[in-house]
Amino acid sequence: MRNRRPAPQSAPQQFDSQFESYLGTHLPPSTSRVPSIYRETTKCYAYMCTFAYGCSEQTQRPSQVLMRRCMRYMPETLRIKPALSDHALDVLAGHRETGHLSGETTAILDRLRPNGPKRPAAAGV
Repeated sequence: MRNRRPAPQSAPQQFDSQFESYLGTHLPPSTSRVPSIYRETTKCYAYMCTFAYGCSEQTQRPSQVLMRRCMRYMPETLRIKPALSDHALDVLAGHRETGHLSGETTAILDRLRPNGPKRPAAAGV
């Protein structure tokens, strides 16, 4: 007991940084040992999502995505900055024709949607 040295004071901080880096690491679904029936999923509508421009999980059609890989459910520190969704841009591009948009909004649309909406507007909406 006499020859024991006290633990260095920086040890808890070192463990905290290791723990934070562990929590920030995302595993691909194939390396998970959790059976698929226990994995939490969410429906991804990339066309309506504000994080789709930087998401690795987006698809053309709605699909099931693991919640831990969805940008909406990630901690704030790991999320990208949200932007206008493709749906919002298409709605604004549709309204551009009526002339009820401000000059700033029109400038954004000229940069992001110069040729009008990606998808045609629904009939009767």
